[in-house]
Amino acid sequence: MTEYIFYTTEGFTQAPDGNDIENCQLLGRAYGKDKHDALSNLLKENPWIKERGFEPCETICKELVSTSNAEAKLSFLTNLLDERQLAEYTNWLKTIE
Repeated sequence: MTEYIFYTTEGFTQAPDGNDIENCQLLGRAYGKDKHDALSNLLKENPWIKERGFEPCETICKELVSTSNAEAKLSFLTNLLDERQLAEYTNWLKTIE
């Protein structure tokens, strides 16, 4: 199963000063064998999406990075780097927390 994130450009939010802001609305994350299966799961788990008037066909779906077999995937990528690039990448990873 793969995890997906779903968002939409429908709707707006309100800033603390009371002004409306057009932006994306995060609807949620869901697992599925593909994006259609994940959307179906998202809607089952979150009936408020349809109840609030969001159109499922308007959602934007992005696959989140799969963590299955991540070590093998990363080792493949790091083997492509020379020692300097690997050191820079490792140092950059340490800054992410």
